[in-house]
Amino acid sequence: MSPRCGRLCRAPRAHTGSPAAGSAAAWTPSRSPTSMARSATHCPQPPCGRADRVGYVLGLGGPYHHDASACLVADGQPVAFAEEERFSRIKHHRDSRSAASSAAWCLAQAGIRCGDIDEIAVAWNPYWPNPADEITDPDLIAELLGPLGTGPERPRRLTIVGHHLAHAASAFYPAGVADAAVIVVDGSGDGVSTSIHHGTRAGLRCLRTFPFTQSLGWFYQFATEHAGLGDWTHAGKLMGLAAYGKPTIDLNFLHPTRDGYHLDLTPYGLAPEADHTAGYTDLTYYRALRHAYRKAFTDAGIPRQAPRSDDAHQSLAADLAASAQFLLQRCLISVVSTALEETGATALCLAGGVGLNCTTNGILARTPDTDTLFVQPAAGDAGCALGAALEVAHRRGDHTVPGPRQAHAFLGPAYDNHAIETALHDAGANFTTPPDIAATAARLIAEGKVIGWHQGRAEAGPRALGARSILADPRTTRLRDRINRDIKHRELWRPLAPSMLDPTGWTTTPDGPAEFMIVAHEATPRARQQIPGVVHADGTLRPQHVDPAHQPEYARLLHALEAETGIGVVLNTSYNGPGEPIVDTPADALASGARLGLDALVIGDYLVTTPPSAPTHQQHRPPRKGS
Repeated sequence: MSPRCGRLCRAPRAHTGSPAAGSAAAWTPSRSPTSMARSATHCPQPPCGRADRVGYVLGLGGPYHHDASACLVADGQPVAFAEEERFSRIKHHRDSRSAASSAAWCLAQAGIRCGDIDEIAVAWNPYWPNPADEITDPDLIAELLGPLGTGPERPRRLTIVGHHLAHAASAFYPAGVADAAVIVVDGSGDGVSTSIHHGTRAGLRCLRTFPFTQSLGWFYQFATEHAGLGDWTHAGKLMGLAAYGKPTIDLNFLHPTRDGYHLDLTPYGLAPEADHTAGYTDLTYYRALRHAYRKAFTDAGIPRQAPRSDDAHQSLAADLAASAQFLLQRCLISVVSTALEETGATALCLAGGVGLNCTTNGILARTPDTDTLFVQPAAGDAGCALGAALEVAHRRGDHTVPGPRQAHAFLGPAYDNHAIETALHDAGANFTTPPDIAATAARLIAEGKVIGWHQGRAEAGPRALGARSILADPRTTRLRDRINRDIKHRELWRPLAPSMLDPTGWTTTPDGPAEFMIVAHEATPRARQQIPGVVHADGTLRPQHVDPAHQPEYARLLHALEAETGIGVVLNTSYNGPGEPIVDTPADALASGARLGLDALVIGDYLVTTPPSAPTHQQHRPPRKGS
């Protein structure tokens, strides 16, 4: 693919109303829609030319690649982040227009123009030949900057940041530590599939890499395909299915070693590594790799499974999933051990697509030699925009180590009451404004209803964290099954996760990392008994510990739910249907809620009753507190 195969120019997708501006400070508390309606102001900007002017770096991730995104960093701290899929409504957005709408939104959010940007950091793309440190090709510059409406204005510099370096930066700089082993594991990026870095006050230094021919991400992807669960975008299914199987299959082509792991598919027809000179973007190699994996799994006694089987948890596919998951964990434990030994650090930071594997993260969190684990919530390729911007900001001296630890992921668009009301009227929605929206929502959940919840700034990354969520009562598995079967239209064995006020009493490691619903923890007997809807078949849950400082309205909902039911926990899954990105605008929430048949929607201060066209359901009403 040519780096200039298509134009990036495209006007941003129209929003219903104007996004409410957020704070310019990093990881600061998000404001409620009500407060934003009263004060929808842009970030303060010192006059141009002043010595104390804000330094801006715009990160772009995924040009001509999947999961396009943009992130704006001001004086070394992230102030805006958006994924292109939320605007285009194309999941894992991938086309020649790249991060056009995301970048334009980031600038609008800060109230700046392209000429105010000091440097643009572009996460390196695999289809660009002969990557350099700086982009100087005028045609490529025009394509990258065209959507920003630059005219004669140009940033001072456009810098390329390597794919794995961008991932590593996204994990290290927000971790709030001065010394860390940083590990990136994904399918492949700039010819590398796994990398070990040492993060210090001086920045990041790469210590070791594993080539694309040793990809753990591709191993997991092809195991997902062979199990009949879909392509790489469905790898999370394999992780969930693993809980139902036994790791009894001998996958002897991959094994951990003293300094990492080794993968050898030559017995299954794949040419030796030295023969792969065409590069990892070559489709011939990729097809040969898929064929070799199919033969390897089949020779191990697992014929390729039928797709989308609701009884997959009772089939050989579950044993394949368990075996692949177990082997991935063993290999990563070895990589982590090597990283800690070579760096001498006790803090561990993770990013890359494999970093979204909650089960593995839970095991790594309990590694004896590690006292701190930070996993970037936008661990996939969308997070490269954040990492590229932070890496360049650090080089410029705008970001110091250690900086503040990332406390939340709410850096996306928000909508004030005017924008919400406009969307409600345009949709002809039935809505009210209850005096206490959190208490009203809690009462609906306690009655067994499944609701949509749209509040504040959108989350970064694939996990819904209480800004764009579908919520239900976790005290019963019936609602979990209804969400999987009737709303999400997916396999019944898929796990759902809890948001909670305090992990104490619910997990055996309440002090472990739980900000981003990305680390699996062992459930306590109390959790298994009282909130079975969010405890997986392996006895784990992946909690989100809600901090009232960053999510005041969501915390109020949990307190109100505790008053209703005695349990300050809610079942939380992403607000989207099959094949859809998570909703962004109020209009998205209304349309998706009607398609999915949700019982009610809470958007800002407004309660929306079920649209007449939405299907109705028999409600399960668990007992109220004290009954």
